[in-house]
Amino acid sequence: MQEAVLSAPASPNPRYEADEHPPLLASVGYGALFSFIASATLLVTPVIVANASGRDDSYLIWMVFASLIVVGLSTLLQVRRLGFAGAGAVLPMFTAAFSIPFCITAVVDGGPATLAMLVIVSAAAQLAISRWLFILRRIVTPIVGGTVMMILSITLASVVFALLDDATQVEPEAASLAALATMVVAAALTLRGSAVLRLWGPVAGIVVGCGVAAALGIFDTKLVAAAPWVGLPSDLPDLTPDFGISFWTLVPSFLFLGVITAIQANGAAIAMQRVAWRDNRAVDFRQVQGALAGSGASNLLAGLGGAVPTAINPGIVSFTQITGVAARRVGYTIGVIFILLAFLPKFSGLLASIPGPVMAGYLIMVTGALFVDGAQTVIQNEQNKQKIAVAGVCFWIGAAFQFETFALPDLGPVWGALLDSGITTGGLAAVVMILYLEFTNPRRMRFKSQLHIDALPELNAFIAKFADRRGWDSAMKDRLSAVAEETLLTLAPLDLDALTAEEDDDDDDQRQLIVLASSEGAVADLEFIGGGDDENMEDRLRQLQQHDSETPVEHDISLRLLRNYASSVRHQQYHDTDIITVRVEPPGAG
Repeated sequence: MQEAVLSAPASPNPRYEADEHPPLLASVGYGALFSFIASATLLVTPVIVANASGRDDSYLIWMVFASLIVVGLSTLLQVRRLGFAGAGAVLPMFTAAFSIPFCITAVVDGGPATLAMLVIVSAAAQLAISRWLFILRRIVTPIVGGTVMMILSITLASVVFALLDDATQVEPEAASLAALATMVVAAALTLRGSAVLRLWGPVAGIVVGCGVAAALGIFDTKLVAAAPWVGLPSDLPDLTPDFGISFWTLVPSFLFLGVITAIQANGAAIAMQRVAWRDNRAVDFRQVQGALAGSGASNLLAGLGGAVPTAINPGIVSFTQITGVAARRVGYTIGVIFILLAFLPKFSGLLASIPGPVMAGYLIMVTGALFVDGAQTVIQNEQNKQKIAVAGVCFWIGAAFQFETFALPDLGPVWGALLDSGITTGGLAAVVMILYLEFTNPRRMRFKSQLHIDALPELNAFIAKFADRRGWDSAMKDRLSAVAEETLLTLAPLDLDALTAEEDDDDDDQRQLIVLASSEGAVADLEFIGGGDDENMEDRLRQLQQHDSETPVEHDISLRLLRNYASSVRHQQYHDTDIITVRVEPPGAG
């Protein structure tokens, strides 16, 4: 029979995993190197938001200071982990360039206080998704996230064009050349460079762009000249909570921003796990939840401090692959360096003085990458053609409303603002369509009982009913029953020694098992939602595949049988909940 297919990709072999300790000087060196690479683009978001919203230099200086403090502290939080927040891995935080359109609108319409409150709303959405990730996994899906990312590329492009328009009205040729030089160098290294050069691509593009801007006389360094070497901002913005109409009209957009950030953090955390371990392992979704919570905590700090939203820096994955170092010491170094930079106004002022055309050239690359990332998120994570169609339709719905294709009546300031946003209209359309597909799907059947071996007769009856409704023969019915039985035995093993204490009996009685059964053609998908032990079933199956010649112990018999009956097994471990998805093909299909 066909063996279970475990699809975790082969990971590289890092020299140092998270819990290991490279030499201190090496850790500091790697941390300083990544900090230098990240710093070139770290302040693009707060600088553009402050300048584009028409605020004075004092607000810009505060935004730069607050953003550096927030990304430094939250990077340390991701590494160290505090309670449920933090991944316990090197996941440096970064100012989120994709939040620029949201932030500019918030500051222009309502002011710094409105932006601060809306960032807190975004953080609350991320924390909620982290806590109930296993429940929201059917709504906060790659389809929704990828669609919103594609729409967001349109809104970000409008900011880029505005930057270029403002610059070209004053110095048209110089601004165009600086933007073009930035874009060409960054694109050349990103598209055709080695792994190391791709990592340095944005930095090189900005450095070359700044050089061109300086040579053409459009690099204004007055902020650098006026800044002290060491110091603190002298003026603080008024962040008194403001719940005016500008706040309420922008709440849906920032809720979607929270969803986007959570999906981005989910992908970054999974990617980091796969490059930070020497051996192949199933994804630990408890660590993913911690990363999402850490991202939410970071944005909570950003809101309280009046800074721009943050996201996990995706460059850390490539950096780890190149250096082979995933040790937490590197993360501590990165976080401390970002905090120290906040108290060096001369250096942060230099980063904040990057000319607008140079930033525009860099953001053109970001905009293109954002659209591609969104499309890849949809295509690589979804096989259902109906859901892929949802992404395409909702992208154009968002684009139509963003460019005001429809002549709408006056719906008032609140509804008018909602419908003017492509993010809001396209994102809501995606959520509604996905929910429609979920609720109108007639194929899913549901079984619920206590997670105990005594539930086996009822589970077998449920499986038989499911197979009969699909019109499957006895061979397929027997295979499904065998899969259900072995999965139940794996989740609730008959271990008499573990059940000697009365309190263990009570705890086991309270655990629930939910089975969702669906089909795709002749293939069945069984989803078991309940509890398990600390071991991951995928990892245990992989170990069994690697040691087939050994005599099986009694505890592994169910796993060996399950491996033979199932075509694939996926085990997702969340806090307090395990989800095991088993795909079963009819006999002879493999």
